[in-house]
Amino acid sequence: MPQFRSAELAHPLGEPARAVPGLVEQALSGRATLLLLVAGEAADATAAVRALVLPTLQSRRLDEADFIEVAAMAWEREQPGAVLERLGLDADDPMLGLAGQRQRVLVVTEADDADQVSLQALSSAVHRLGDSPVLVVIAGAMEPGENGPLSELARAHRGATCHLDTLDGAGVQALAAGIGTTLDEAVARRLARHTDGSAAAVLELLAEHDPETWKAPDSPIPATSSALRRARTLLADDEPVRRLVQACATIGRWAVVEEVAALAELDDPLPVLDRAVDLGVLRVRRASLRLLVGFRSRMLRTAAYESMGVSRQRDLHIRAAEVLGDPGARLRQRAMASGSPDAGLADELDQWAARCAGEGAWERAGEAWLAASRMSVSEPEAARRLVSCLDAKVSNGNLFDVQALIPELESTAASPLREAVLGYHQLMLGHRDEAEVLLQRAWQQATDCDRATKSAIAHRLALHNLVDWNSAELVTWAERAIELADGAVPSVPSGLEAHTMLGLGLGGEGRAADAVQAYTKVTGSVRAGAQGQRAMMGQGWLHLALDRVPLAAHELEMAAPISAWRGSTRVSLWANGWLAHARLALGDLRAAQAAVDRAVPLLEQTGQNVALPLVHWAAAQIAALRGESARAEHHVSKAASVRTDYQGMLVGATLARAQVSIAEGDYAGAVRAFEPMLSRERNTGIDEPGFWPWQDFYAIALVATGEVQQADEFLRPHEELAAARQHRSMMARLASARGRVLFSQGEVTAGREAFDRALGLISDLPLQLLRTRIHLAHGQALRRVGKRRDAEAELHNARRGYVAMGATGFVDKCDRELKAGTRSRDADSLTELTPQEQAVVDLVVQGMTNREVAASLFISVKTVQYHLTRVYARLGVRSRAELTALRVGG
Repeated sequence: MPQFRSAELAHPLGEPARAVPGLVEQALSGRATLLLLVAGEAADATAAVRALVLPTLQSRRLDEADFIEVAAMAWEREQPGAVLERLGLDADDPMLGLAGQRQRVLVVTEADDADQVSLQALSSAVHRLGDSPVLVVIAGAMEPGENGPLSELARAHRGATCHLDTLDGAGVQALAAGIGTTLDEAVARRLARHTDGSAAAVLELLAEHDPETWKAPDSPIPATSSALRRARTLLADDEPVRRLVQACATIGRWAVVEEVAALAELDDPLPVLDRAVDLGVLRVRRASLRLLVGFRSRMLRTAAYESMGVSRQRDLHIRAAEVLGDPGARLRQRAMASGSPDAGLADELDQWAARCAGEGAWERAGEAWLAASRMSVSEPEAARRLVSCLDAKVSNGNLFDVQALIPELESTAASPLREAVLGYHQLMLGHRDEAEVLLQRAWQQATDCDRATKSAIAHRLALHNLVDWNSAELVTWAERAIELADGAVPSVPSGLEAHTMLGLGLGGEGRAADAVQAYTKVTGSVRAGAQGQRAMMGQGWLHLALDRVPLAAHELEMAAPISAWRGSTRVSLWANGWLAHARLALGDLRAAQAAVDRAVPLLEQTGQNVALPLVHWAAAQIAALRGESARAEHHVSKAASVRTDYQGMLVGATLARAQVSIAEGDYAGAVRAFEPMLSRERNTGIDEPGFWPWQDFYAIALVATGEVQQADEFLRPHEELAAARQHRSMMARLASARGRVLFSQGEVTAGREAFDRALGLISDLPLQLLRTRIHLAHGQALRRVGKRRDAEAELHNARRGYVAMGATGFVDKCDRELKAGTRSRDADSLTELTPQEQAVVDLVVQGMTNREVAASLFISVKTVQYHLTRVYARLGVRSRAELTALRVGG
């Protein structure tokens, strides 16, 4: 096993693992400890011993005699005391060999095979040893919910049990760094996927191979030696099973059982399949009425493939090219069988890739163009196909593959399409200025290019302006891409993709009817495939902006899955992001969270940044509504984690910060959050009602920080625009903000009318969250001016709405508002405090600052100070501490 440089590897193996080095130190400092390390595979638990325990022990310089490690053996499981005997301990009283002042470390790996008597004896001994410098490490496999010997130990040693996580890409990087190996993020992610996050498998591969050879996405990561040995052992004795497994490994994906049987030359594959499943090699699942066959793990598939040898591999690839039904799969099999450049096959792959691209199936197009590039005889053809490959991979959203291939791309001759691909990549990373330079350069260099090339570049510029939310430029470039594509030979997908964006640009210009008509046209003509997904997502986004929220939620739900459309991860991310916001608007926090939970892993898997602020903005809102402050702050940080000048990304990050600040009563923080967005020249589309609802939040923050006149002036042009568009939810938002302004100006009657108007505007719209927010704001304003009974009615309406959503954080806020408006019946009400004074005292004794109290009660900090001064004088106390002591004593 490799030597680890430090014990700072806990985080990759899961949060509980952080405590392991401390527990080791605790034990060796004189407090006997049994440390239980469990994982899904015993080998991973053993790897954790190497990564987490041994570095700390090495720093202690233990004598060899004081350290004993044994691996439990399955055939000794039924022999009571077998492990104790191998540790050199007395089976009747293990303490005899452990008591004393010498540091002792005992390690048992593969402990899921240990005899129960030994495990119980070791546990009892540790409990009885007390203040002795003894560490017993038990490492083995245990599944969640399993009830066995290790689960008994886990219950007996809860404080020293570590359930190890599987590794993600970051975890693989950290684990590799611990043995002095630096991995690119893309390689680390591929390695995590290939090993199913197994720390043991990662370490074994790094010990056996040079990871530099895995950088290209089409360079396969091999099987570990142990996996290869296992595959050979499992397949040694049953020839039909071996043929079936080799056929599956050749196809390399979930395969239809009939195709596998044909390739394996089996007339009746099902009995053979049953045996392969029983061996733990294959598994089956059903897709509609078809039976699909696949491997238990990617590692096992690779091991089965490697175990058959290159001659057998070639023969099976040749046969698979005849057997498989999918034309793309047949071409792939021919390429795998070839092993050397083939101009004719490269041409066929090129044509197939172009066909896939025409359908918007960018993942398949990218793989086919990469294979075509590798099979090309001519260097210019190889370079052209590599450019097309990267363009397709960016379109699909697989940026880690793209990053790995960028050095190859940059070594090719410059061309407008190459510049466009590099700009497209920067766009997807969220780097506006770099994308602008590269895409504009590509357009300027494309003067003499064909219409298809110009259309593709125009489409990228349209997408660039969509992310920047520059509606006028989006419409200009989309129409240009459509016009150029109409005359292109052969036909190109850029025109159709531009059609799926055009409606959003029209909507952003305030041309709602034209936008709806544009989407009606495109969704009517494109109903399936990746282009259908794009059209459905865009239409759902538009309908959400136009207050057709239930319809929008339905369309976005349909557009979100990738597999159903064979679509794009970028489109799926946008669909899930806007779906989360649609579900939030409807008050369905659980469904909103589900959409976020689908999107976040996809963001991490693909490296895309464009939709990242959108997704984490929704997640931050959900957490804030639930009162989960730490989680909300995490998502706020993630939303702002991308270096970007794209307006559509900035507004998402800004709203995440501002809305969480407002939820926590930090109105000054909310005003600060808006400053970067407002201090720069912004595209007018950002102010168009419905698409990015930020205006009311800024006005709310201004009012709460005392900038009432500024809020008044800010609201006026937005109120006029919303009225001109007759956009009801935006009119309601702004009317609610206007109500706050009027109450703060002392115009109570006008303020009440504004809040009533806000509710009336959305009375027949299912906008539960907005309606509930308006009730809360109205109740707060009424309570502040002493209209307690009316305030209670509004606050109870708000509370009911938040309860129905599961927004526990705002339920608590409503409860505090209600308490602030009624007389306390506590014992300290005898002091004759007013309701407002009582509410201030209640929050002060909870440890809140004056600013936090002011925010919670919707009053100014000066008012809090005034109430506290009066309370101190009336109760005869001089400090918060005395006030708290008096309250507790009362």
